[in-house]
Amino acid sequence: MLNQEAKVLTMLAGTGAETVFYQMMPAFQSDTRFSVSSVVTGWSDFEKNLEQLKPNLLVVQGDIAPNPDTLIAALARMQVWNGVALVVLQAAHREFRGAFEKVSVVRGVFVLPVNWGEVVQGGYAAVSTERARGAAQAPLQSAMGFRAATSVTGTRVVAFLSGSGGAGRSTLAENIAYELAVRLNVRTLLMSLGLPPSAAMNLGLKYTPNAGEFFARPGDGFASAIQTKEGLDVIVAPENSVEYARAAETSSSAGGKAEANSIYSLVMASWTRSYAGVMLDLPCSEGIWTMHPLMAANTAIIVSRPTLADLAATRHLLVLLMERMRNEHRIPQESIFMVLNQASDRSRITPSQFYQELVQSYGWAPPVLAVIPYDQNIPNTQDDRVPVVGKVDGFTKGIRTIINGLFPGVGGGVESDQPRKKGLLGGLLGGRG
Repeated sequence: MLNQEAKVLTMLAGTGAETVFYQMMPAFQSDTRFSVSSVVTGWSDFEKNLEQLKPNLLVVQGDIAPNPDTLIAALARMQVWNGVALVVLQAAHREFRGAFEKVSVVRGVFVLPVNWGEVVQGGYAAVSTERARGAAQAPLQSAMGFRAATSVTGTRVVAFLSGSGGAGRSTLAENIAYELAVRLNVRTLLMSLGLPPSAAMNLGLKYTPNAGEFFARPGDGFASAIQTKEGLDVIVAPENSVEYARAAETSSSAGGKAEANSIYSLVMASWTRSYAGVMLDLPCSEGIWTMHPLMAANTAIIVSRPTLADLAATRHLLVLLMERMRNEHRIPQESIFMVLNQASDRSRITPSQFYQELVQSYGWAPPVLAVIPYDQNIPNTQDDRVPVVGKVDGFTKGIRTIINGLFPGVGGGVESDQPRKKGLLGGLLGGRG
């Protein structure tokens, strides 16, 4: 286990993708003394994540805020958990340097361009000083992804995992896929691979056609397996238990995942279909229907509630991803994220405590893309067989934050619940003409 007393849980915030993702983030991620737990590029996410996740160190670009006074007020609240901050200013805004230096939690003000090595050292020294005073309070987490872009390139095959039932894995996978495809015009495929496949019920689809079309005809069967929901492509697993088990047996036979009609081949076929995003809703198990799609993914999102039981389950999943799959296809550490779902003021464990406990018990924890509040309107909306995103405010904000983490720049500023009209951006994202 890593020495977590030396870790500085860090939040990075700014408006420019070039600065945040290609300068700030690499500088801090390459230093093992830091754990980058949150990366934000918008003011609303900044305020929410700062309050919920309470970092040891905040590195913030001054122009993320509407004005200097607003940022100063937000920084002052870090005194509650003894956090410290470094402020980075554009050269044109250097006149505000004195005002920020007067803020009690600010330990340094830098004017671009800067030596990021000096910023990293300054941040570590500031936190070490606070810890020496006995004020070290481990914080938070809520992060975006590792790549900045204004258009989607390549394919993100995202495996949604949970170590226990009821965490909301399927709900998140389905609604992220729907938001990407319908409102953002990002060509997206959802694979609902549980038994029974929840997307059929939650999105008002049918149980046929399903993945059985591909297993019967690995060539043209892929297209035949697809159903469409308002522009979102969906493939559901066979609802028949015998067919479901037969697919698993074929995939684990002598030829295994290399079989043309295996579950692994089904997922791999999506890579050749020009999708920007493939969302895999995987069963809460370690059977073939989970493991083989996981081997075909390049990104993983662990969905967990802030409970003690889910803490143990999440640690188990980290062992699976980071250790047990070492000899198989392994998803890079920087492409593993968490979502803390169904958070409530009544929860015994806060998101911050959950993250701290996970770091202490395993030695590392993935960045949290979003903390989504519990809301009874979520299952009520699902019972109406309509997507939740766009209907429940807190949930919708969480979905859009996750999308900005997976595809930085794509979901920014999308506040309307109406589908975005196709144009130049829609074309770049691979939307249908």
